[in-house]
Amino acid sequence: MSDFTSYFWHYYVAGLTLISILACLGLLWYASRVKVTPTKDNTTGHVWDEDIIEKDNPLPKWWVWLFVITVVFALIYGLLYPMFGKFPGLLNWSSVGQYKAERAANEARVAPKFEAFAQMSVQQLAADPVAMQIGESLFMNNCAVCHAADARGSLTFPNLTDKDWIWGGDPEAIKVSITEGIINVMPPQNVLLSEQQIHVLTAYVWAKSNPVQN
Repeated sequence: MSDFTSYFWHYYVAGLTLISILACLGLLWYASRVKVTPTKDNTTGHVWDEDIIEKDNPLPKWWVWLFVITVVFALIYGLLYPMFGKFPGLLNWSSVGQYKAERAANEARVAPKFEAFAQMSVQQLAADPVAMQIGESLFMNNCAVCHAADARGSLTFPNLTDKDWIWGGDPEAIKVSITEGIINVMPPQNVLLSEQQIHVLTAYVWAKSNPVQN
């Protein structure tokens, strides 16, 4: 595996990509220079299916220029964005960087909603309809795929609506399970969720087995 971390592969990918792009231009240039000697009726002598005759007409100008534009676009794109191996591009764009920027913007947008929740206990959040609505949305997006939409679990994932908890059913234990995950069972959610979101999600999960009496 260490061979694949060698800097050689950067040059290999970058070189192969650049050669492929330039080869397209070379092919177009070569095709424009090589002429098939046509017959008097401007055909190449190729006949298919008895009556389909190949003529030696030049490529349409619009097609040729469109081909050239796509190659030029590829070269410009490769200069601006990461396409040639490890070269990051002049814009220094990356999918990770875009994700972090979008996540930061989204967290800043929803931060006011969670500020009030941060001061509330899990029990208080469980009795707050707005918090539970947000908690349900977080659960559907991050937990329902394994624990089902109703939190009753599936074949190999536990039911979160009963009193049988493998890793502890009190609010603190639930929060630890969500935050740090369970080895070989559940991934840590602090990679995707903020501390405030986990706090609300903890309250939602806890309320599933401890329904608030109205």
